[in-house]
Amino acid sequence: MSPTEFVRCSQCRALNEPQAIFCSRCGASLYGRIRWGRRRRVTPAGVAMSIALLLVLAGMVFTLYSIVQHALDTEEPVDPWAGQSGTTATVVSTGTDNPDGGEGSATTVTTIPGTLIRPSSITSSSTLKPTSINNYRPTNLLDGDPATPWSEGVEGPGVGEWVKLEFSEQVSLSRIEIANGSQKDEERFLGNPRVKSLEVEYSTGTTQLIRLLDTQEYQTIIPTRQLVEWIKMTIVSVYPGKEWDDTSLSEIHVYARAD
Repeated sequence: MSPTEFVRCSQCRALNEPQAIFCSRCGASLYGRIRWGRRRRVTPAGVAMSIALLLVLAGMVFTLYSIVQHALDTEEPVDPWAGQSGTTATVVSTGTDNPDGGEGSATTVTTIPGTLIRPSSITSSSTLKPTSINNYRPTNLLDGDPATPWSEGVEGPGVGEWVKLEFSEQVSLSRIEIANGSQKDEERFLGNPRVKSLEVEYSTGTTQLIRLLDTQEYQTIIPTRQLVEWIKMTIVSVYPGKEWDDTSLSEIHVYARAD
């Protein structure tokens, strides 16, 4: 092997084998600074591509999570307004109270089976001050007498005022019947505002917006099928009264499913 095939160290001038990287005598690098690899330059295009890939990956993870969560969710799907906005209540009667089918019209419906139950308590956001002969407390809604209404007690027509019915245990409801307005007599019914739109909220989070008819007949609404612990009914809009501004309801009947 010729001496020219050896590599001479630039530090100590010693000869080293051709394949050597470091000097066998002093340990210095025989080829200057070793480049283990070229350092890549960061470019805007590269940064943008990296961000795009991260976003795609995050989207895939979120989609997979949604699919798994949906598969594991066994609860009844709930729409904020129970699928319909302003569902009109029905009247359990024969015929209609408005043959022309205009505002206040109602259709005949078959009563949905159920057992009348009494809530364990009923409260309200406000109550009209009693007189020497009448009171307007929320318990009047459960006494079976339409002549004794609950009337809200704030200034104005009472939009936003509510009553809340609570049960001693979870129940599955079949229907709710409501006697609108103050039904002691015709004068008071027309003299006080009646509820036009009613928000019905259940303990499950389900909410319905119900349009009540301007009639003295009992009106039926179909509640959620979920088990509930309480119901809250809030006044959204009213039919104006001719003389007073105390919005009233006369009765609320709650029926549990027979099955």
